[in-house]
Amino acid sequence: MRLRRKVRQVFETGFGLLCASVVPLLSRRAVRRLARAGGGLAFRLARRERRIALANLDVVFGAGLSGPEKAAIARGSFRTFALLLLDTFWFARDAAARLARYVRWDGSTAAYFSTKPCIVITAHLGNWEILGKALAARGAPTTSVAAPLRNAWMGRLLARFRSETGQQIVPRQGAMRALMKTLKAGERVGLLLDQNTKPAAGGVFVDFFGRKVPVSGAPAALALKLGVPLVFLFCLAAENGSYRIFAGPPLAADGGPRGTEAFTQEITRRIEEQVRRYPDQWMWMYKRWKYAEPGADLGRYPFYAKILPG
Repeated sequence: MRLRRKVRQVFETGFGLLCASVVPLLSRRAVRRLARAGGGLAFRLARRERRIALANLDVVFGAGLSGPEKAAIARGSFRTFALLLLDTFWFARDAAARLARYVRWDGSTAAYFSTKPCIVITAHLGNWEILGKALAARGAPTTSVAAPLRNAWMGRLLARFRSETGQQIVPRQGAMRALMKTLKAGERVGLLLDQNTKPAAGGVFVDFFGRKVPVSGAPAALALKLGVPLVFLFCLAAENGSYRIFAGPPLAADGGPRGTEAFTQEITRRIEEQVRRYPDQWMWMYKRWKYAEPGADLGRYPFYAKILPG
């Protein structure tokens, strides 16, 4: 296992060096074509990730979609992620000019720029990396949480990409204290909220596409404790190679008595709503239903799910 991990890291570093040298020099059309071809190839070759994606789609949509329709969504998901990876390198060159040219701001985002402090909620939908980069480039950065990567070189590269326009990144260890300090100072924080967070790490079980999943209760806890609103922002890829950033309706923390679980459920419901609208831009190859509550019927979950011990 260690040898395999070392070989993988060597490959990742070599691939990263190649991309860092070549991708920024490509035209926008070439990047789009490469993402489409690379994502399509990954869909065919990455059997494990393809199986996870299709299993997730089966659980969510069941007989409501045909096999070819689910495969098309999964293929689109792979292509969206391929574009995200390539754009990590492409937007590293002439970042301000390229962001200004290829990122469009929906009128709904005005609420974000006029709201401080606030908690920005987004998901692994479209290009969340460009979202953070573009917000900072417009002078309204967020402070976000990042987990360390096993590949230190790739971690440093990603950190440089994220911070070069002014986005602030804090490590996961001790993140709550840093986020609370940022909000108390009247600034903004940004969080991805469609990942597995065990209850032992602050997660709460809420419904996501009709099945319970553990979600971080941190945004809800921060909002309720400090009385700051939540703003929902998403960055979607368009066919012409541009991105569109839009906002959903804000969620106030002063709407009467409400616990962390109920607040987290409403956050998750709003994320689900956007995934339903743009399914081919969400990361279906992620094991989102990995953990089920004790007593749950695993027959309603994907093959990889397991009961989380109480």
